[in-house]
Amino acid sequence: MPVLPVDVLWIARYDYGPGWMLRLHHHDYLQMIFFIDGKGVFTVGGRAYPIRGGELLLIRSGEAHEFRAETLVRTLDVKFRIAPGPLLRHLRRAATVQQPNDSSLAPRLERIRVEGEQKPPFYRELCSVLLTEILYLYLREDQHAAPLDESAEDAGAVVHDRVIERAIGFIRQNYSSQLTIREIARACGCTERTLRLHFHAVLRMKPLTYLQRFRIARAKTLIQYSDYALKEIAELVGFQSVHHFTRLFTASQGRSPARWQREYTEGIRKDVYINPRFENRSFTVEEPSELKLQRKLNNARGV
Repeated sequence: MPVLPVDVLWIARYDYGPGWMLRLHHHDYLQMIFFIDGKGVFTVGGRAYPIRGGELLLIRSGEAHEFRAETLVRTLDVKFRIAPGPLLRHLRRAATVQQPNDSSLAPRLERIRVEGEQKPPFYRELCSVLLTEILYLYLREDQHAAPLDESAEDAGAVVHDRVIERAIGFIRQNYSSQLTIREIARACGCTERTLRLHFHAVLRMKPLTYLQRFRIARAKTLIQYSDYALKEIAELVGFQSVHHFTRLFTASQGRSPARWQREYTEGIRKDVYINPRFENRSFTVEEPSELKLQRKLNNARGV
């Protein structure tokens, strides 16, 4: 078995229904939970933290914790161990909850989950590297460092070409519109030919290829974390029709949006073991039926 400085044990994409609870418990490993959206109250070490979407919570070994969801709460949850050393010492002193300024966090965690599901060669080592990066970014944010760059999946690439930077910024802001090469070039203050030359030299692709890839990435995020229908998602990310969206998505991902959505949904609340020796225990309790009935009655009365 590999000896890893950060040993990822388990990961899951998990949803808590309104009123669901995570019973008070503790464990001898660390845990990090990214709250995609929703509201609730998480208690760690006797201190209550109101939770909202976009927050990242760190639970250290031995810390007693519990959670109650007030609305539907969507999460990405990872459990891990860290070898003694500077990283572990820094995490022991870090804040419990952060609002990271990093839109790549969910894709990074999803990458760990996919690696754990598929288990290709060296998947444990790669999961260790991915989580190590997340942890150091967490520590950097904890020390009030400068905002972080977005991932290559979200931004397309980290570049230092002013034409490309302007083009990427313009595409991010306007990808839902019916953009043309002429409009992108005008926003960059250059000709269409110059725009194409810069994209080829820096990103090895055409501007419209980048635009379509960016739209597909945004569509995947909406499929994962929203309740929009596929037709609505196609419109929101700038495709003229759901048929055009389906064709390009299938060519990019190797399966249709409907199949991709179905496979992703089937993975919710599914234990993904990175360390095969780890056994996960569930402490989640659904809202008792009598409380659920009372809540519905209160909502009907406007209480």
